[in-house]
Amino acid sequence: MINKARINVRVRRLKAGPLSSARARFHGRRDAAGLREFLTDAAAGGTPADDGLPPYILGLRARVHRDTAGLRSRLLAAHHGLYVRIQAESVRVVTQYDERAEPAPAALARYGERVGQWRSAAAVCRQQAQQLVGDANQLIACYWDAAWRRTRRDGHVDGPRPTSWLPGEIELDHTWAHLDDSLLSDRWYAPEGAGRNADPSAVARALHILDHQAVRGGGATSGAHGR
Repeated sequence: MINKARINVRVRRLKAGPLSSARARFHGRRDAAGLREFLTDAAAGGTPADDGLPPYILGLRARVHRDTAGLRSRLLAAHHGLYVRIQAESVRVVTQYDERAEPAPAALARYGERVGQWRSAAAVCRQQAQQLVGDANQLIACYWDAAWRRTRRDGHVDGPRPTSWLPGEIELDHTWAHLDDSLLSDRWYAPEGAGRNADPSAVARALHILDHQAVRGGGATSGAHGR
């Protein structure tokens, strides 16, 4: 059990630079006494629940959640006009190809150019989110290294910290896995297990047409959106 009365933390910076890494190690060393049972159980193969993590780790996780949500908001705000244009043109593409059955390659090419611009911006956004996660995980590793070493020095655990043992390790959630989900706000913020193949929206259908419409020579347009 973690003695949270002995763990007082304030997360200041997320970037894993030398100062932030040193600060994470400081917190780990300072918190080690309150984590003694936690680390001893981990050394025996125990796996902690998320709600049993120390405040420093929970603070990093909350910071990453807040900052990645901010990245999404800034993407939508910075490219609002492009987003609205894609929504409108999606309806035209679906009408032209599905209802009228009259392919319009030039119009589809223009649509594809705008979608490509959005996908490029979304890819940058996802990379920034992944960097936030990577920096936070580096700080988490620094924290646990310091806590483990202090506990080992006091004779409560043996050997180095197992490299695969990183309680609280952060991963981007499933909504970041597909770039085109950023064009489908309800899907981007959807809960785990939301249906992907049954999406009835015009945008989802237009993107499918864009990526699978046959072109001259029997090929197909390639999807650059990470599906």
